[in-house]
Amino acid sequence: MTQQNNPKEALEKAFELFYEESKKLESQQADLQAKINLLSNELSDSNQRITILLNSMPAGVILLEHQIVKIFNPAAMQFFPFLSSGQLFAIPAYWQASITSGEYVIHQERQASSKRGGATNRANDPGIITQTVQLHRIDEGARSIIQIQDITQNILTHQKNQHENRLASMGKMAASIAHQFRTPLSTALIYASHLCDQELDESTKQEFADRLRKQLLGLEKLSQDMLQFITNRPRKTEIVAITQLLMDADAAFRPLCEKKNVLFHMQLGVNNPQISAEKSSIVNALIAILENALVVSEPLQTIQLGLQIQAQRCQITIEDQGGGIPLEMLDSLFEPFATGHSNGTGLGLAIAKNAIEAHRGAILAENYEQGARFTITIPCVQSP
Repeated sequence: MTQQNNPKEALEKAFELFYEESKKLESQQADLQAKINLLSNELSDSNQRITILLNSMPAGVILLEHQIVKIFNPAAMQFFPFLSSGQLFAIPAYWQASITSGEYVIHQERQASSKRGGATNRANDPGIITQTVQLHRIDEGARSIIQIQDITQNILTHQKNQHENRLASMGKMAASIAHQFRTPLSTALIYASHLCDQELDESTKQEFADRLRKQLLGLEKLSQDMLQFITNRPRKTEIVAITQLLMDADAAFRPLCEKKNVLFHMQLGVNNPQISAEKSSIVNALIAILENALVVSEPLQTIQLGLQIQAQRCQITIEDQGGGIPLEMLDSLFEPFATGHSNGTGLGLAIAKNAIEAHRGAILAENYEQGARFTITIPCVQSP
């Protein structure tokens, strides 16, 4: 009888053990479900906070997966009115690359864009408004985050500050202007008074007339340079290869080197980046710097021009073998009327600096072992 009950007892014990383990599993499952619910609530709260944060941001934010739009905030609709989830993201064809990488200029009719903040009228067409936007993209594997914001007002403020700084510079150098004009003007008045002398023969009058003409032409050039200094900014820019501008400067400058028997070498490299620039403004700035190098160069010395691309910026270096820039002039080299040459006005480098900075570039002057080196950096254009 005992032997017959053993299997039954074993079975009962097995059921009891199974029941106990089932209760433990149910308890663990309940705890796990509670944790899942807690995490789900926290995730929902986090998503809600992120949504509120994105919706309150003034900058547009777009999340992409494999270039497909997944999430975007309302501010992004200001720049992409027809944006929708699931579509392939692309820069609109009518956006024009600006002079800085990641920036774009948008020209649209006023009626279609009247609600866009920060847009300003284009001077030559009151029916068109111009907007400059900055696009920053971060790629993490298959996902990308795009941030886009309107920087039109920042650009206008920068231009206004540049103009005010030039006006301030003109105010500070009023005494220098008077000095620059006084000597040639006095000389011109002397020659003009001689022309009124009835006792002078025709050949002498002709000589005085030629001298007067030279003085007046010098005054005219000085006044033009001063006007260019105060108003110098790009009026009409276009996308152009940087090497084309360098070749234009070469065509104007090389004959001057040949006349003085100075060697001129250019190393343009293999890349040919594009910039957004007013061609004549940049070419004239390059020529002004090259002419400054030519003044200090002796026959058979070399002026070297090189081009490199670094971090979406064109870097142009101009080196001469003229012995370097005097230390006392390094800090004031680009200031108006700062010149170490008796026949110079001191406005050439100041105008060149203004032209380069107006294109959001920079210029640096320094000495090296053989002479002076000028380094110019200008942003390259990033194609849409």
